[in-house]
Amino acid sequence: MDIMQAIEKRISCRAYDDRAVEADKLDQLAACIEEGNAAGGLRMVLVRPEDGGANLKLSGAMFSGRPSTYIALIAADDEETRDRLGYYGEKVVLLAEQLGLGTCWVAGTYDQSTVAVARQDGEKLHGVIPVGYAMAKMPLKQRTVRAALRKRDRKPADVYAGYASAPAWIRAGVDAMIKGPSAVNGQPWVLVDTPSGVAATLPRIKSTVEYIDLGIAKLHFQLGALNEGVEGSWTWGAGGVFTTE
Repeated sequence: MDIMQAIEKRISCRAYDDRAVEADKLDQLAACIEEGNAAGGLRMVLVRPEDGGANLKLSGAMFSGRPSTYIALIAADDEETRDRLGYYGEKVVLLAEQLGLGTCWVAGTYDQSTVAVARQDGEKLHGVIPVGYAMAKMPLKQRTVRAALRKRDRKPADVYAGYASAPAWIRAGVDAMIKGPSAVNGQPWVLVDTPSGVAATLPRIKSTVEYIDLGIAKLHFQLGALNEGVEGSWTWGAGGVFTTE
């Protein structure tokens, strides 16, 4: 499965069976996490079964089963760091999909006291990402939640006003953004044209989670553009510009 297939296939997994994740797959995720931490100035931590991964308590109203592994999303508490956390965290999520594993970005529907990673001064626990195998049959609870959230998907022209006449690589980037996860599928970002290039902005900010959503969307846009042969990179923060290379 290539990265674009992973974007297309991945859903937020809220129902996990009791199969253990193979050590080699966990090692691949750990290596990806290490790379993201180094590049983004983050401290994401993979909590494996032997480290108490099964002790994470997720909301029973939103999740079924109990995965035995999760990623603790730890970083400084500022806008650009949260942006980077979304970007590099989503790299791990897409790798997990390529490895056949289910994941879900969880910002609030879990018990923070059950996270087995101590925070250092200046750090914040921004959320967790449970990792495991999805149940063979999606429970009605998850099907209902997913259907309700996907109804909120935005139209491409609502994300970028110039979508209809844009180059194929920009359209591919926007399409990939819409397929990405965001808190309650709020998709809070829009793209606007600037003299320096297309920029990703947050018109309305209700909480700090939007900046993580922004980082996720930036990665998806970048991967969509790359799939059309255009390489580029983002500057961080709301209003960050995508510069082609």
